[in-house]
Amino acid sequence: MFYKQFSSITKVLNPDFVESFDYWLATLPVRSQKNITVSLVSARLGVQYTLADFILKFAEEQKILKKQYEVHCSECDSSLGIYNKDVLAEILMEPQYCHECDEYKAITPQDVYVTYKVVLKPNVSEAEIARAIEKRLNQGGGTQSNFSKADSLSNDPFSLYEIFYNPSESAYSKFKELRAKLDLDYGDNKTAKGKALEVLILEIFNQINCVRGTNDIKTKTNQFDCTFLCGADTVYPSVFNYLAPCFIIECKNEKKKPDNTYMNKLQSIMDTNDAQFGIVFGREAATSPCFTISREHYLTKKYLQQQQIIVTCCDDDLDYIIDKKVNLLQYIEYKISQVTNNSPASTFEMYCKEPSK
Repeated sequence: MFYKQFSSITKVLNPDFVESFDYWLATLPVRSQKNITVSLVSARLGVQYTLADFILKFAEEQKILKKQYEVHCSECDSSLGIYNKDVLAEILMEPQYCHECDEYKAITPQDVYVTYKVVLKPNVSEAEIARAIEKRLNQGGGTQSNFSKADSLSNDPFSLYEIFYNPSESAYSKFKELRAKLDLDYGDNKTAKGKALEVLILEIFNQINCVRGTNDIKTKTNQFDCTFLCGADTVYPSVFNYLAPCFIIECKNEKKKPDNTYMNKLQSIMDTNDAQFGIVFGREAATSPCFTISREHYLTKKYLQQQQIIVTCCDDDLDYIIDKKVNLLQYIEYKISQVTNNSPASTFEMYCKEPSK
């Protein structure tokens, strides 16, 4: 192996495939090391897309490759630049200038391609690589990048979720600090006790790019615990379709199970505005009738232009979001799937299995 790191997966993946990829990567011309895509590896090595995707992600984990994103014009398909995920959310939200078209173009996930670049040299000398090339003159890396729509962000929602939700370590420290305040002794001050959970939820959900929340919204009939505006529209994955244009979270910092009263209240509130997604966030898991109400409400709205889904969360969900650092957007997608699939007993881990080898 030119990259010793690949030796650890030869018992998991076909050794011939791993060796071929190792050789191909080590002998890539410098100009071809900047735009490696899953479809390129799949075509060059003649393997399934999922296998190519797996080994590229493994190489990224081993710090051999670095993921990046190439933005193309939605009309002429010319490259508008290569970016890291820290700035991509802004690019997706604002039109970008195309020199070929000489005008600004809206960018969608379908116009953004996931690529990798080589950032670590092989663990062998140039002489060893040269000898290997002599033996396999008919093989080697191509000189062109090979993009297909399969490489676009529209087919990689998890990467897109990382772009829009990627809290820093200091943000996670803040989450833990605010969570510790949930169980302080507030005496008879129920307002302060309830607000402690609201502040935590606001801190977490405001980490989503394009989402901004407040706990100061009042109507003539209700005061919402947490109201969020979502600037993303339907060009994004399904979870954003529910979050836009706004969503509501009712917070109950109480040591008792939320019941159908809270579900019915949130349902009635959502029926009077444009919110399509709501959460009843308590400390204990909600009573079983809450899921039944949520499921029935989803079915009544399923075929309407404005769909609605209400989910429930509790301290167990905070453990995933804060301690396990699960991507919040991915977790919301899982909570929504429980309702849409009518599977209240399903777990997040069921959706986290490694792809088949």
